[in-house]
Amino acid sequence: MKKRIIAFIMIGVLCLGLLSGCGKGSPTGGESKKGKADKTKKEQVFSFSSLDEPTGLNPMLNTTAPDNSVQSMILETLVNYVSDEDGNAVIKPGVAEDWEVNDDGTVYTFKIREDAVWNDDVPVTADDFVYTFRMMATPEVGSTNAWLFDDIILNFTEAHYDKGKKPEDIGVKAIDEKTFEVTLIKPCTYFLELLDGAKPIRQDKYEEWGEEYGSSKDKVVTNGIFKIEEWQPNVQMVFTKNEKYWDAENVKLEKVNRYIVEEPAASIQSFLTGKIDVVGTNDPDWQGEIEQLGDKFEKIEIVDSNPEFYGFNCSNKYFKNPKIRLAFSLAIDREKYNKDLNHGSSIPLYSLIPEVINCGDELYKDLVGEDSNIIKDLQKKYPEPKELLIEGLKEEGLDPDPSKMQIRYATRGTSEYSKKSAEWLLQEWKEKLGVTITIDMLEWNIMWDKVEEGDYDICTAGWGPYYNDPNALLEIYDPIDGYFDSTKSGWTGPDADKYHELLEKASMSTDDKERARLFFEAEKLLVGTGVIAPIYCGKSTTYLAKHVKGYYVSPNARIDYTKIYIE
Repeated sequence: MKKRIIAFIMIGVLCLGLLSGCGKGSPTGGESKKGKADKTKKEQVFSFSSLDEPTGLNPMLNTTAPDNSVQSMILETLVNYVSDEDGNAVIKPGVAEDWEVNDDGTVYTFKIREDAVWNDDVPVTADDFVYTFRMMATPEVGSTNAWLFDDIILNFTEAHYDKGKKPEDIGVKAIDEKTFEVTLIKPCTYFLELLDGAKPIRQDKYEEWGEEYGSSKDKVVTNGIFKIEEWQPNVQMVFTKNEKYWDAENVKLEKVNRYIVEEPAASIQSFLTGKIDVVGTNDPDWQGEIEQLGDKFEKIEIVDSNPEFYGFNCSNKYFKNPKIRLAFSLAIDREKYNKDLNHGSSIPLYSLIPEVINCGDELYKDLVGEDSNIIKDLQKKYPEPKELLIEGLKEEGLDPDPSKMQIRYATRGTSEYSKKSAEWLLQEWKEKLGVTITIDMLEWNIMWDKVEEGDYDICTAGWGPYYNDPNALLEIYDPIDGYFDSTKSGWTGPDADKYHELLEKASMSTDDKERARLFFEAEKLLVGTGVIAPIYCGKSTTYLAKHVKGYYVSPNARIDYTKIYIE
């Protein structure tokens, strides 16, 4: 369980305008008019840096943001979820050259390419994906991405949690060597997007190498765009074009360098000297220095899809009361937070769902309308959050003096930013509510261990959605099936039951307007009763060397390396 925490909560922060490992931004670097690279440079080499080393290459277990970034370069699943030249997230054929969906949207049939092979020339087959999904559904494996397919694939949940079904019972099968079929419990409009989280493994090698699978470049079989030429842990990885890749003739890059640079300043210096081709920074001073050389670089800005929020332990003697939770949420000046801590490089959030998230083909915010500013509406209703706090204390039979409250706030890390934001929060709540919180400066893993055990009052949280739909964020607080279920959040009772019911209804609907309405009703329960306090969504600024073309980015999908070339 700890691995799953690190894997998914880290995604949001790792992509938040730091370095270029996560493809975020706006469309840029278009193709030349001839539609192909003008190779005026001797080598087709693209270089970038990342803060973090991948934990491994085993897609069953290694699914942090750095892991996903690297695995997407060397492993290809059935379809590719990537950014196009217009900045949109699109589904492209991957190992599957084509697929069909039955009339009620519950059976997907994928035709695997004849020329799709592993790096040792063994053909990629339907059995590879049958094995992959069955391993994900095997409880003993502990697959960190398995939750993506809970309540999606037939019998997956029952096998995954050992509730009367075996991995062999889940709704996947090989029709023939090159035809793979998946049966769902119900229609799922974002199912294809989920497949990016099911990168394939091969049974013979997985059984041969066991726990060593993915531990080195020689202990993994690959079928993606690149192969690993060199891996110096905590220094660099070098990728070279995979000539056996089915679309190799259209891949222009011959080499990709991925450097580990832990200090943002060092990464920016590497960018300014030309060692790397792309860098992200929200620091105004560094932005000014880069922009002085504007003729060499292109600036890319975009709103991210990863909300940051505070979570309240609803089983706590204080926070079991919605008025007390809500008072803490309403007391936060999100505009001031953005200015003081993020230098204006974030978007204040007044509900959970960021503005870039779709519900079907339309933006969720457009379907919901102006009513989506849940916190703003409540701030108008309760202009004095301290009065709301005192009401809640009286309802619980507690001392109505807020200064007598004993509240602990757990940070998610011990960085300078974590320290500053915690101190800012302490001052904000002291001024607005009259409370004095105790700050627990905790490392990532320790804080999440405490959340797992329910040993916290308030915690810092965030989430990087794995697919472009409001459900990707709302489902994490489902009190029964969510990542932050009632054992972690402490959220129980009629509101929690209603929340689960609304998400269940939305999951059964294929009408996007109805789904948006149900999601918004759920959001009003989650945010409107203060189970969480959404704070901001990142706004990434990335700088790209102008000799790099075909570098297309969006807030919801990864970079398509088949499009990049050096002019």
